[in-house]
Amino acid sequence: MKRSVRLRTAAVSLAMTAGLLALPVQAHAAASDGLTRAQAQTLIDEFEARPVPPTSPAARLQKRLAEDGDPADVIDPADYRCDTNTPVRNWLADSRADWTASDQSAGDLFLQVVLLDSVLFPDAHSKDFGPHGEFTKAVNKSFTGLGRFWDIDPSRISVVAMHSDVLRDPAGIARVFEEAFGVEESAALQFGEALATIADQDKFDHGDHPYFTFNAFAINGLDLGDGRSIPPEIIMGDGVLQGFKAVGLDDVAPASIVAHEYGHHVQYQRDLFDSPLTGPEASRRTELMADSFAGYYLTHVRGAHLGWNRVRDFQKVFFQLGDCSFAAASHHGTPEQRLHAAQYGFTLAELAFPRGQVMPTTKFAAKFERVLPLLVAPNA
Repeated sequence: MKRSVRLRTAAVSLAMTAGLLALPVQAHAAASDGLTRAQAQTLIDEFEARPVPPTSPAARLQKRLAEDGDPADVIDPADYRCDTNTPVRNWLADSRADWTASDQSAGDLFLQVVLLDSVLFPDAHSKDFGPHGEFTKAVNKSFTGLGRFWDIDPSRISVVAMHSDVLRDPAGIARVFEEAFGVEESAALQFGEALATIADQDKFDHGDHPYFTFNAFAINGLDLGDGRSIPPEIIMGDGVLQGFKAVGLDDVAPASIVAHEYGHHVQYQRDLFDSPLTGPEASRRTELMADSFAGYYLTHVRGAHLGWNRVRDFQKVFFQLGDCSFAAASHHGTPEQRLHAAQYGFTLAELAFPRGQVMPTTKFAAKFERVLPLLVAPNA
């Protein structure tokens, strides 16, 4: 879904000095009995008080996931029709309709903890995909098929499940604070106990709310310092898979999302991120290219080889994941643009090359570059 996931300042500018300990005594004392709303908000405010140290693993991840380029508003919203009122987005919004502003702040913090946990400690969790492992076969099958299909090295990539079970584990949360931000052990455990208490509410599904894992992204490895590193990965969240199951697309969404994220690894290995574009236009280009890579694989006779009905269903997946964030450095393209990009990949798969052969990734990318102006042409 996303090549990059910006760790938002409001949720991840966590205090890493003694300021973290400047909480009211009663907030920690009450943790075992449940925090009040005011105490929870005080805790979150303290977390947001100071920036992440620039040398911490969290800062390294922020830099790796952040988009390059100027996030200035270079795309005129008036040029485009754009409507994100789609079933899967509405499902996610409805799932947290009773959240207050404070709840949303807590939820944003939780999803960042979950994201960091999945990236930094991939081996600490189940290898199954989906809340009950129901998508494991589909995800693994797609990943294996993509490795055989595209002309890049699949052995350099791993696919990792993003679960939110860490939010029920104070020690696990503490581990994230220690590893990602360098927080001292005893302080990190206090935060772990407090955050686990906040998460253990009905409104947050006791830590299992799909909002915390409604994501998928590719990362081209991460240098943690001290000679440690994380290999290139595809992170698949439970929540995004739940969402598409809720709107009746669970049979096609796993393959579609994995194919899109694998497309980013094609871009990594083939140096396809470089272009004259910057900011939102640059991000839109890479995301739509990944959509086209996915469309090609999903419909190619040597790929997933989906029939026309399934093709239309998979196109709905990409349509629903579009956005209207024209000024954002992580802009992915409008729903309509994403739909057209996926359709373009399907069209290439249907054309003879000769029929049955797989187009080299560099040739595919060159064709995409020529059609990109048509895909993003103003349509208002």
